Amino acid sequence: MRITGTNIYSLLHCSHAVALDLHEDRSKRRRITEPEEFVRKRGRDWEDRFVATLEDYQEPSFERGDFESGAAQTLAFLREGVAGVTQGVLMEDDRLGIPDLLRRESGDSELGDFHYVVGDIKSSGRPRSDQVLQVAFYSRMLARLQGRDPEYGYLILKTGEERRFVLADYAAAITEVEESVLQLARDPSQSRPFFGRGCSGCHWSEICIPEMHAGDDLSLLQGMTRGVRTTLEERGFENCESLHSMLVDSESKATHLESALLRRLKQSALARTSGEPIRQERGAQPDLENAAVIHHLYDAFSDRLLYIGAQYPAREDGEVFEECPKSADEELASFERVIDQLPRKTPVLHYSDALPRWYSETSGGSVELEARFVDLARRARGVAVYQGPVFGVAQHVQYLLGVDPHREGEADAAAMWSSKAEGEQWLLNKGRSDLLDLCGIVDVVVEHSLSEDH
Repeated sequence: MRITGTNIYSLLHCSHAVALDLHEDRSKRRRITEPEEFVRKRGRDWEDRFVATLEDYQEPSFERGDFESGAAQTLAFLREGVAGVTQGVLMEDDRLGIPDLLRRESGDSELGDFHYVVGDIKSSGRPRSDQVLQVAFYSRMLARLQGRDPEYGYLILKTGEERRFVLADYAAAITEVEESVLQLARDPSQSRPFFGRGCSGCHWSEICIPEMHAGDDLSLLQGMTRGVRTTLEERGFENCESLHSMLVDSESKATHLESALLRRLKQSALARTSGEPIRQERGAQPDLENAAVIHHLYDAFSDRLLYIGAQYPAREDGEVFEECPKSADEELASFERVIDQLPRKTPVLHYSDALPRWYSETSGGSVELEARFVDLARRARGVAVYQGPVFGVAQHVQYLLGVDPHREGEADAAAMWSSKAEGEQWLLNKGRSDLLDLCGIVDVVVEHSLSEDH
């Protein structure tokens, strides 16, 4: 069994997914959805376009799974001193790597008066730590092959920009990550699932999520972390229901965990059992009573605003103002036209800081408008202790309103739909559905604050 660059990349997201990748029958993995395949194809297409610009690069050709042949061809290319290799194979007894790029640089090695460095082509707009560690993993294998440590690795971002990093800066981190993956290869029992943001998109979700629900796993509670789960389990709290009888103050003293944290975890366990959020005391919030909500759908790969809509007042019967910009050049004008339909000085409620950040970066910002922005996500978080983890607006809609937040599709599918003939109608349907959900959240927050105030 060999660990791969994919294992290194995945470890920072979920060690249990790595264990399953190494040991479980892959036929049990969830099927790739159409939006997921759309994203993957975009990445492959970008890689193909970039590789097409490289002159005199070679690529090994071998039967599927015959990595020995691929590794032999790759080594032959390196010894020959070709300008570069795409999809080269680096292989050792317990490691396998297929980096996107191996590029020749001047400087002696066992290959000759030259050596190679590793690069990967990514569809992200900025480097991420998991991507850097993947290149560091490949670079270590390459170093042993050519008898020289590359001084740097690099990433080609979706903009075509090359971003270099000094490999020595990541030596300790990649050592730790490699050892963790090797331990999982030897003993998968060291890993277990933890319910997190990425679970729904993981290809093992149909195994892990039912398993966690069947075991009433503590990670299903709002605010839970891996460390806290371990501490509570050591104290005998093996599932969510067991927290119902927890004596918060005594457990706080015994575990040195904050009593406020334990109290919220206990409330979340009670909420999980009842299926209803537990409301928290909040003062009146008059700035929400005559506000508008605003929402957008975005294509992260193309950095494109696909839909912008507002609803005023923020009620079910409020009027909707919306546009689907046809190009990047129209985005700001579309946004401003939607905003101009709202009464001046009206608070503009948004969920998270993504839209205000986009506006500030695109337009340079307006003091008058930015003063009107109110983050609804912060208000919703303070309203209640929820019956499960909250990663975004979908969970607030599900827990507070009891409706399916994806009834008109998932926001991540917006880019795919925008490429289709019926794409604009899909965007309008999805945008209006999301606006209605935001209005529902506003209703709950306002109703709760008014009841507390009176």
